[in-house]
Amino acid sequence: MHADHELSAIEEVAADWMVERDRGFTLEREREFLGWLRADPRHAATFNALAETWTLIAEAQPVSAAGDEWRMGARSMGERSAARYGRRGIGWRAVGLAAAAAVALMAHVGGWRFGADSETDASAGPAAAYTLAASTDVGVLRTVELPDGSVLQLNTDSAVEVRLEEGVRRVRLTRGEAHFSVAKDRTRPFIVSAGGVDVRVVGTVFNVRLRAESVDVLVTEGKVRVGAPASETQPPRGASPHAETPAELVAGQKLSVAFGEIATLGGTAPVSVTAAEIRQTLAWHTRRLDFDATPLSEIVTEINRYNRHQLVVADPRLNERRFGGSFPADDYETFVRMLEADFAVVAERRGGETWLRLKEP
Repeated sequence: MHADHELSAIEEVAADWMVERDRGFTLEREREFLGWLRADPRHAATFNALAETWTLIAEAQPVSAAGDEWRMGARSMGERSAARYGRRGIGWRAVGLAAAAAVALMAHVGGWRFGADSETDASAGPAAAYTLAASTDVGVLRTVELPDGSVLQLNTDSAVEVRLEEGVRRVRLTRGEAHFSVAKDRTRPFIVSAGGVDVRVVGTVFNVRLRAESVDVLVTEGKVRVGAPASETQPPRGASPHAETPAELVAGQKLSVAFGEIATLGGTAPVSVTAAEIRQTLAWHTRRLDFDATPLSEIVTEINRYNRHQLVVADPRLNERRFGGSFPADDYETFVRMLEADFAVVAERRGGETWLRLKEP
């Protein structure tokens, strides 16, 4: 009886975290949430089961009047489901067996994932290297907890390769974007490689995005060093003297390194960002996109990252028109309806694309 009561209490807390996560975490609450996940294996298992049930409820009950969401501040999937069924309604108690079924759930839960990863290939023994290859499809977000206590959150269409060994922890971001909460270990630095840039830390929280033309690094806690990959060989003849001097970033700073500027990275200064800019950059954690007076061309690029159906700005006059708002990342239709209703835009649907033009006078 005591065990049932304890599991029920975990479910209640997991439900509260689910609602708060979908509304949007502050940076402090996100750290508290990750700490709660790591505190007990049952926490991650229960949250995973709840996330799956939540998704099924939302898919079974589409929301009407979606056209109002952009202007009002889009309500998240979690809020809509909670309003319809109540926090203790369909789904909450049904996940009571989640701890016993954790292994099966970890293998197939879509979207956000917490806890041990099914793709792990780790050998037994304290000195053995731990390796992992993890990725996400378009529109899918995923969280992976590493055995050293670090947590990786993968954004849409992203991929990483992880190798943890005795003297170093390495992650290679091969595409997309990832957020890292690194467990402190002074004997094993944590190095993230992306597009010819190394981000080196001991324990901190930061975000890395690999773009087509640059690598973007944002630090929200601690300090990182960003530089060219370390090499045991001599630097190439004629290399810039700045190549050996990494740039240092502290919490509240970001750095964007164009691929052609990696050799002179030591001369690149990080830029300070506001709390609002940090929230906007990390809004994807809660499956949202936040914009503030952003050119339409940039908004369309971001929306297209999360949807197989692509938006095309077919009228050059629209490219620099600016918009602001917050809405679910996978809800491109609401954004298009807003443009049609309020900004004299004509949307023409062509198979897997929607072309956007200004309405002719």
